[in-house]
Amino acid sequence: MVDNRITDAPRLKDRWFSKQGLSFYAEGENEDYLADEILSLHSTEATAAMRAGDEAWDVLRACARKSAYIEDRLLGLGIPDFAVPLIKWSVENEWDNFLVGRFDFAGGLDDLPLKLIEFNADTASLLPETTVLQPEIISKAGLKPAPNGLLAALEANARRLGGGRKDTAIAAAHLGSADDRHNTDVLAHVATAAKWGRVDTIMLPDLEINPDEGVFHEAKPDRWIHYGTMIKFFPWDFAALEEPDLWEYLAELIMARKLRVFNPAWTMLLQSKALLAYAWQDNPGHPLLLPTAFDPADLPRPLDGYVRKPIFGRMGENIEMVMNGRTVVAQTKGDYGKGPVIYQERAQFATDRDKHLYQLSTYQAPQACALCCRRQDDLIIDDDGEFVSLALLKEKVGLRF
Repeated sequence: MVDNRITDAPRLKDRWFSKQGLSFYAEGENEDYLADEILSLHSTEATAAMRAGDEAWDVLRACARKSAYIEDRLLGLGIPDFAVPLIKWSVENEWDNFLVGRFDFAGGLDDLPLKLIEFNADTASLLPETTVLQPEIISKAGLKPAPNGLLAALEANARRLGGGRKDTAIAAAHLGSADDRHNTDVLAHVATAAKWGRVDTIMLPDLEINPDEGVFHEAKPDRWIHYGTMIKFFPWDFAALEEPDLWEYLAELIMARKLRVFNPAWTMLLQSKALLAYAWQDNPGHPLLLPTAFDPADLPRPLDGYVRKPIFGRMGENIEMVMNGRTVVAQTKGDYGKGPVIYQERAQFATDRDKHLYQLSTYQAPQACALCCRRQDDLIIDDDGEFVSLALLKEKVGLRF
C-alpha cells in the first residue's frame, strides 16, 4: 500500500483559483475533485514511468502504421469506410504532426509492474491540472516535484510543428463543456507562446466549415475570420461516427492542404482501444501490454478477470469488470454502450488503506514529459476520480568510508 508516502495537500484559496480562471476545478461538483493528499514517488518509479511512456509510444505507433494498411484491422479499429482515405493520407503526410497525448497505466508503485491501460491520443485532458494546479500544490507543500515539464515540452513541440498558416488564424475548437474549454485554453496558450499567430478559443458549432473555402467564424456582422489551422479538442471518432458530414468537410480541406489539424486524423487509430488488441497480437508477452482481445475466450487467463471496454469509450463509461468468466463485479453506465468492445486482462493497481486505486499517467509531446495521477475508491476509475498531485521522495544517500 502507498500510505507511507502520502502527505496532506495544502488547500489552495478560492481567490487563487479565481485569479487563475480555474474556479471550475474547486467548486460545485468539483469541490472534492483535487485530492487532499499528495503522493510521493521514488525517483526510480518516476523514471520507470517516463520510460514506459516512451516505449508504449513506439509500440503503439508502429502498430498503428502497420494497421493503417490492413483492411481487416481498419474495420476492427472502428474506422468507417468513408474515413479510410483521410486516415491513410494522414499517415503518409502528417505522421510526425503529433502535438500531445496521455498514457494511463496501472501499477508502477509498490513494485507492481507498469501495465498500459489506454492511450488518450486525441483529446488528452488533465492539462490544467498538470500544468497549473499540480505545480502550485507541490510548491505550497514545499516538496520536490515529480517530473512535470509538460508546458515547456508542449511549447517546444508546437515550435517544431510550426502550426500557423500564412494569412490565416488558428481556431482552438471544443464542444462546449467547461472542462473542454479549460483544456483547450492550455493548448491555445501553447500555440500563442510558440508564435503560431492569432489564436481564438471557440466552440465547434460556432465555426462555419466550407469544404471548398475553409474554416471561418463571423466575429462581428460581416467580419469573417479565416482559420488555416485547428487545434481540435473534440474526438475524431465523434466526427466519423456522429457527424460524418463534418468528417467529410475536414477531410476535403486537409487533403487539399487548406487546413492543418492537431492532432491529425491518423491519431484516431491510436485512440481506438482496439489497437491494444492488435498491439498484443504483434507483441505477445510484451511487459507493458495487458493481454487484450476481441473475445474473452482468446485471453490467456480469462478466469483471472478481465475488463470489457468500448473501443471509443471515454471517462470510464460503459465498462464492465468480470471475474471467473461470468461474474460482473463492477460496471459503469454511459453513452458508449452500443459500439464495439475489447476485452483486456484485469490489471493490478496500487492501493491505500481507504481502497483508492492509483492510476499513473505520462504525457507524450511526443516524448514523455510529465507525470500525473488519479485515484478512486472503486474498482473502475471513471469521471468521479480525484486528481492526485505528485511529488518525489527524498532519497537517503548512503556514504562510503
